[in-house]
Amino acid sequence: MFLSELWQLALEAHRDGDREVLGRVYGFAHWCFRQPERFLSDASVVSFYEHVFDEWELRDEVAPWLPAEVVDRVRPLWEWRWSKERLTEVDRLLARSGPPGRNAV
Repeated sequence: MFLSELWQLALEAHRDGDREVLGRVYGFAHWCFRQPERFLSDASVVSFYEHVFDEWELRDEVAPWLPAEVVDRVRPLWEWRWSKERLTEVDRLLARSGPPGRNAV
């Protein structure tokens, strides 16, 4: 539940252009993702990263914050949820945004 709320905080920060909050939010989500215990790692994927493109109008702002290792793990969930057109657009954005961590903390 907390990571879902954290995503709401990220949405507000994206809309406000608050890079400090974005750095902290994405940094914490990535820290959870990297934990050896699967509970936090899985929760970050399902409750946070799976939903990062749900607000489609923010896709250009979201893409640069996603590390490649996260994308590799969450992409199968995106494939299940989205149309081929949307997935193609996300792939294009992620390819354009460069290496992981380019805008994060």
